[in-house]
Amino acid sequence: MLLDLDVDSQERLFGLLFCVIGFLVCVFFGFRRFSHYRLIADTPTALIRSAPQGYVEISGQVIAGEGGQLRSPLSGRPCVWYRIKIDRYQRNSNNKGGRWRSVRRETSTQWFQINDGTGTCLIDPEGAHASTQHKKVWFGSSEMPGPVLSTTSFQQYSAKIVGSVGGGRYRYTEELIFEHERVFTLGAFRSVGGGRERLDLKAASTEILRDWKADQAALIGRFDADGDGKIDQQEWKEARKEAIKQAKLQQREMDKRPTLHVLGDPNEQGQPFLLTTHDEDGLLKRFRWQLGGFMACALLAFWIGLELLLTTPV
Repeated sequence: MLLDLDVDSQERLFGLLFCVIGFLVCVFFGFRRFSHYRLIADTPTALIRSAPQGYVEISGQVIAGEGGQLRSPLSGRPCVWYRIKIDRYQRNSNNKGGRWRSVRRETSTQWFQINDGTGTCLIDPEGAHASTQHKKVWFGSSEMPGPVLSTTSFQQYSAKIVGSVGGGRYRYTEELIFEHERVFTLGAFRSVGGGRERLDLKAASTEILRDWKADQAALIGRFDADGDGKIDQQEWKEARKEAIKQAKLQQREMDKRPTLHVLGDPNEQGQPFLLTTHDEDGLLKRFRWQLGGFMACALLAFWIGLELLLTTPV
């Protein structure tokens, strides 16, 4: 044994439990990071114009969606996506130390677009594992912040060092994606419109007939050719022909729609939806460091647990 531990049986038991839980958590997140790393490294970047349907990797320049740019609720800065956190520092009952408690969490879900030079793709950001280069943390004394402090200001550094002052210290965290930034994303790609969607004409005509039957007066007024106040077999046959004609018109209207490309959450195990403004090489480097950190912590937990297991309690 390398460590000369002096613990009783209860401390030894709690220490072993802590090490086992820590080891399993680190291994879980380590393998999760490794799977993400392999997916990014092994998935080639596709062009929007020719991307296959399904799980793909796309990179392009950000364009605001139809609703225009958003405003961050914290700083008011224009952006296409934001994630904010507000935490309040609460002192312990004995007035010694304290902890940050969540007050507000919010992530925007408005769609935006990216263009890679070959086409434009709509991005549905809901459910994405997002990381951005533009992340700011600052402090204030009210739940909603005042003007954003400069990242080099003396006030911001002193607030980080001093920490909580009284019971009203708040911490604000803001992550943003701006228009014209370059975004790297990995998710489920699909194309709609452009004649890709085909109606089941029989099912569509049946639905049209069901709607007509719901208004009997209008149905009789339209198809009662002999004026007897009811729809006979021949008249119903004409109604069915007209319903099929209407379904074909719907198909022609669908064929006129332009092609739209959409990328979003695959909702599949083992296929994460990643959205980042870091380039691919930078993202892979971050994953390597994180994987190394998790594995190092797992080995540390295993070693300490083994030392505890071999230690005779006092």
